[in-house]
Amino acid sequence: MSSILQSIGYHAWSLILFTRSDFKTTLIPVSVLGIGTAQVCPSSPILNGVKAVFWLWSILLQFNINNQAISPEEDAKNKPWRPIPAGRISLRNARILRWISVAYCCLLSFYLRKAVLIPSTLFTCFVFVYNYLGWDQNGFMKIFMLAYGYPTMALGAVLVAECPGPTPLAEILDWKKYPELIVFALVIATTVHAQDFQDVEGDREIGRNTVPMMFPFISRLVLLFLVPMWTIFIAVSSRPPMWLGAIYYGLSLVVGIRSILYRNCKDDARTNFFYSVSFS
Repeated sequence: MSSILQSIGYHAWSLILFTRSDFKTTLIPVSVLGIGTAQVCPSSPILNGVKAVFWLWSILLQFNINNQAISPEEDAKNKPWRPIPAGRISLRNARILRWISVAYCCLLSFYLRKAVLIPSTLFTCFVFVYNYLGWDQNGFMKIFMLAYGYPTMALGAVLVAECPGPTPLAEILDWKKYPELIVFALVIATTVHAQDFQDVEGDREIGRNTVPMMFPFISRLVLLFLVPMWTIFIAVSSRPPMWLGAIYYGLSLVVGIRSILYRNCKDDARTNFFYSVSFS
């Protein structure tokens, strides 16, 4: 029995390691946005929130298994603790697991709420275009895909967190109901390259051409202006308490100033953390 439990724990931890890099940059911020955007379900607000986070982690797992099964040599240099380079799972088994993850995410989405199957399917399309058509190799195409992928994840989290009801599908998915997600897409499109500074060396070695590589200084200068600007716009639109708005504006200044003054790999990773927090 103990060996079975150890095996389950080992493989469960491997799944977590696939997504570990995305906890701070994606899982937490998108969960906060999705649950915050959703109409609270009075009968089970906490349970639905937990379901939304679990669904989001599941589709991130799908993305990461596909992504890491394509370029294990990149992870061997940049993130050797990931399951494939660490030897926790073979490349062959990871490639099998990626197909299992697609079916699993479809079934999970359908089980949680039929409408959730739509953002889940859209995200699966994103996974394959991003990873298998080479759109992650060009900086501008990568940004376009992320501006599509992040709001799609957030929409799924919104639908899971809300109470299911008899509302027609066309009304559920009406984009006018989710102005926050439209703003989120624009924020991602104009600032998400902040995540790429820390990976410039690794990206250069595998031939990937990101925005920070094409425009080393301008891409940093853009963050100095756009991150505070978007923060002000969101604060004016949502009208949070004054103290909360001040905290987020302070974080946006930290991101902008750090992107200019601190430029080594470790500093860029820390700046990326502040960037993720500033849009949570």
